[in-house]
Amino acid sequence: MQRDLNYCYMCKIRYHIILLLLLLSIPVVKGESLEGEKVADYGVRYGEMLNEESRLKQANEFFDFLYRIEYLDEPIVFAAGSDMDSVDVNVYYYIAEWWYSEGDYSKSVDYCLRAAARCSSKVNDNSKGDVYSLLGAAYFRLGEFDKAAEALSVCYAIDSKSGDYDQLSSTLNNIASVFVAAGKPEEAEKYILEAIAANSLTDNVVRRAVLYGTASEMYRSMGDGELSLSYAQKALAIARERKDSAKIGVRLSQVANAELGLSQINKAKHSLQEAIPLLRASGNLHSLGICMNQMGDILASEGKDSASAEYYREAAGIFMTQSDKYNELHAREGLARVLKNRAPNEALLHLERAKILNDSIYSHQTSETISKYNAIYYNDLLKQTNARTERQKRIIEAVAIGLVVIMIIVCVVALIVYMRHKRQKADYEKELHSLQHRYDHVNRLYRNAMIESLPDHELMTDEDKLFINELTKTIDEQMVFGRLDIESVSHRMRISPQTLRRRLQKTLSLTPQAYFTQVRMNKAKYILQNDRDVTITEVAEKCGYSLITNFTRAFTRYYGVKPTEMRR
Repeated sequence: MQRDLNYCYMCKIRYHIILLLLLLSIPVVKGESLEGEKVADYGVRYGEMLNEESRLKQANEFFDFLYRIEYLDEPIVFAAGSDMDSVDVNVYYYIAEWWYSEGDYSKSVDYCLRAAARCSSKVNDNSKGDVYSLLGAAYFRLGEFDKAAEALSVCYAIDSKSGDYDQLSSTLNNIASVFVAAGKPEEAEKYILEAIAANSLTDNVVRRAVLYGTASEMYRSMGDGELSLSYAQKALAIARERKDSAKIGVRLSQVANAELGLSQINKAKHSLQEAIPLLRASGNLHSLGICMNQMGDILASEGKDSASAEYYREAAGIFMTQSDKYNELHAREGLARVLKNRAPNEALLHLERAKILNDSIYSHQTSETISKYNAIYYNDLLKQTNARTERQKRIIEAVAIGLVVIMIIVCVVALIVYMRHKRQKADYEKELHSLQHRYDHVNRLYRNAMIESLPDHELMTDEDKLFINELTKTIDEQMVFGRLDIESVSHRMRISPQTLRRRLQKTLSLTPQAYFTQVRMNKAKYILQNDRDVTITEVAEKCGYSLITNFTRAFTRYYGVKPTEMRR
């Protein structure tokens, strides 16, 4: 027993010695910024405050600080009497998001967990979804794929109910990334394709580039180099079009990864040589570390072990500082390979560290959790399929047993239907005509009111008025089909999406999505105030919402009052 204890003690000593030597062997990365120190100070002080009034004051000071340093696009202010659960969730979430952007994923997880603990029933679903999405991403960076999968499962359940295609595509992308990193790219494919489909219903091209990048990495893992390169080039084209040098660096890294999969070594090296300076300039250490690993792989394949080791060392330093086990493992394995002949003792240390990382990431528990998550995610679909099969079986049995009875019933029903057919048809057509006339009348009145209420309506040219009238009518028609996006609207108007954006910007200084929302909300308001025979559910359907909850949430966010209050 004593010998076992001594052995365990010696193992611990050996492990800490290895860590110390590794820390001495890696380059130093940049320290914490002044802003980071201030965020850390806010986090500590806020967590120690018990008085709600003091916490609320501290929260508003924190968000004012974030706005002043231009971390927030618009100010966030909580009024006196605000729900403190919501305040706490927002404070902890933004601190977690700050540390995630700084590459300190352990701190990000810590503050995400604090936010999650405050997600009571009073906190809205959007805030909850943001918290669990960030928590999943931070766990993913730490290589804790089982915990990432659990967090993202909560996020997916929230996003599925919200109908927010942009947020849903982001969550699905994170899920796909977990499966790719966990060595299950075949499972990732269905998620990333679903994410791309959801994104196609939005105007978020930045998110589209992210999805294409994930798809590229996934197909690279599946061995489909051509498809991997195609998606990477699409993502790069978006970044170049937006002239975003930081993102260009990230996308070039993904292009290089795809080119390596196709054994296009010289092209991959050229892509990395362009990417590395851009990533250094932007301060994106995570993507820079990935490029270092890739360049280390290339130089190792060329037999340039000394140069390769330098790239691997810098990558190991970055990922060890960020606690990114998955990518640090890549660097450690690379160092063990290229140093085994030149510096065998150092190579052994890197190999020991790689084994520790590998055991930490790819545990049996991780595999079980991810498999369980995958099963849960598609469990509803399986249940529906089984239920449908069972229903079909019962129908066949019922038909076989009651064939004669059914035929008698059919004959009786046919006779009754024939006798009533003419009267019912006449009544139906009359009612349909009345409803259609009433619906067209309401639509015509609301469209006229909508257009006349636009700013500078009297200053518009006849051509602009005709364009806005046709656009509003097309949007109204598309609501009925439940497909309201720029592609479908521009297709119906026989113009390109770019032309639609340009003309709408010139005429009203609005984006298509903003005008779509304005038309939907104005129509809803008009019907609520002018046609009291129509129920709230019917109003939602007429405005293109299949779920009344989504309609109520959107209406309340737009006008500040619920539909029922607007009607009163």
